[in-house]
Amino acid sequence: MFGRQLWAPLRGLVLFGLGLAAVPMLAAIGLGTLFGIQTLAQWYRVPLHAYRALAGRWCGVDLPVPYQPPPPPPEPEPDGWYRYKNRLHPTPKKLSYERRWDWLLKDPATSRDLLWMLLNPGVGSVTALLPVTLVVVGAAFPWYWPGHAALTLPIAVATAAAGFGFGPALLRLHGRWTGHLLSPATDSGTRRALIQVGRGGLATWRLALTAGLAVAELAAALLHVLALVPILLWAWPTVLAAGRHLTSWRRQQIQEWTGIRIDLPYGPEPALPPPRPDGTHRIGRTLYRTPEAALRSLRLRQHARDPATWRDLLWLLLDPVVAVLLAALPVVVTAYCFFGLIWSWAWASLLRPFVDFPTFDGWSSLTHGLPVLGDHPVAVAPLIGVAGTLTGSLLALPLLRLHGLWSRCLLGPAKSALLGRRVVQLTETRTEAQETLSSELRRIERDLHDGAQAQWVAMGMKLGTIEALVERDPAAAKMMLGSAREASAQALIGLRQLIRGINPPVLAERGIADAIRGLALDSPLPVGLRIELPGRPERPVESAAYFAVSELLTNVSRHAEAGRVHIDVRHIAQQLRIEVTDNGTGGADPARGSGLRGIQRRLATFDGSLAVHSPPGGPTTVTLEIPCVLSS
Repeated sequence: MFGRQLWAPLRGLVLFGLGLAAVPMLAAIGLGTLFGIQTLAQWYRVPLHAYRALAGRWCGVDLPVPYQPPPPPPEPEPDGWYRYKNRLHPTPKKLSYERRWDWLLKDPATSRDLLWMLLNPGVGSVTALLPVTLVVVGAAFPWYWPGHAALTLPIAVATAAAGFGFGPALLRLHGRWTGHLLSPATDSGTRRALIQVGRGGLATWRLALTAGLAVAELAAALLHVLALVPILLWAWPTVLAAGRHLTSWRRQQIQEWTGIRIDLPYGPEPALPPPRPDGTHRIGRTLYRTPEAALRSLRLRQHARDPATWRDLLWLLLDPVVAVLLAALPVVVTAYCFFGLIWSWAWASLLRPFVDFPTFDGWSSLTHGLPVLGDHPVAVAPLIGVAGTLTGSLLALPLLRLHGLWSRCLLGPAKSALLGRRVVQLTETRTEAQETLSSELRRIERDLHDGAQAQWVAMGMKLGTIEALVERDPAAAKMMLGSAREASAQALIGLRQLIRGINPPVLAERGIADAIRGLALDSPLPVGLRIELPGRPERPVESAAYFAVSELLTNVSRHAEAGRVHIDVRHIAQQLRIEVTDNGTGGADPARGSGLRGIQRRLATFDGSLAVHSPPGGPTTVTLEIPCVLSS
């Protein structure tokens, strides 16, 4: 009956001891990530499995494993190569390595595990260790205050009884805290608050990394400036290529961290002019004997005239100062308050009953400038630490985004480059629209020639035969009339299908919302719908969206091995936004499928876009966005 109460202090002590493994787990993750050792970076999940099992059993909570399934083994392309993003590999080893890193780092459960490792020593350990602390304090209290048995003995018994009596409740509280982070994500206010705190902590860490990368950026800028010296100009192309690799990587990193997209501002690679009659290539006033040397000189001239080259150099010179200024306040405040105040107070308070550890006597650097900590450390330090940590974390989010906006000002394409790209895009879109229209007309002509026309010709021949038989053999003519009636019905069905493929009547009469509902009813898979459209887009936009959704549903039913599809249709920020999500096997790539590329070409006519998120193992989400205005 009292088994749980008796075992609660010991169980809390064991959970506290396992919680101490957060320090070596964090170290293993850091070393594994730094040196690219996946086994070391993933090792932390083994002790966390044991912790989940014990916490779930002893604390009375359900803590299932929240990790996504590992990626499947890579499959080769038809040519035998293994593709990962825009790179080809001869063996699957490199591809498997990159896939497992993506699986490990992009799993939402990984970030929640890291947040638990950081917060548990200062938050969760208190509830786990408090029962055994009360028992030990109660048992040791008469030894610290002898000679007053009438007073100390009741206090000691009451304190020890509180440790045993409240032990199960404290363990349940510890289990609830653990479940918020170490179990699969559930939508709740506490989870959203913890996620916001975790995002702030992650933003703080990213700001610290941004400030650290300022050293590499400054070194690249100084090398760039040094290579402009005439005697070292021969090294400028190599330094320029390295600088562009660095800025391109930082553009991708900023987009991943802040969601701010920074397009590459560089122009297309120059084309080598045809050789002269003597086999040389002329670049300006200089003749080159080999095409390699001519192309190298042509690239050097283009890069020197490209404004993006000097904008990159200006960013490399200024960003170290901007990054350090933006990162200083949140990083210093968060590190000081979290590690200096919360951790030191928590560990000192927990260890004080067992060892002679002064709370803040050895932390003069922490208390300097904050005299109140020297007077009332136990009462004020954790409050200031929590408030400062939250303030620093919440400041990091807008400051990290501000750094992304600042970087986009210089690392993004200039207006002239955007105008040139726009002209090229419009030219390509116009060509693709003409090709699409031509192919559609050929398809309609082929369907009419092979379908309805052939059926009408056959029906005309049957009518001619009926006309010849009507007087000689009325019975045969009557049978031929029935066959002609069936042929006319089939021709009418084929014509209706052809018309439906050109412009579905439900789309013309009732709009895109009801047309998508009709596609959902005709789909062989169960389709969930969420449509919020206060009006109708323009007819061409409706047609493009309808056929795009139809193509996506066809792809899902044929290739995704999915059991369910969900379609979300909204109009947000003057754009028709359609999301099609399935629970299939994933791995969809527009570069490998003509269907997705055809949808991209169809949407590009209206300046629309298609985004595909399809990790191995699923789920797959395809997002269509088409600029448009709704009519009432």
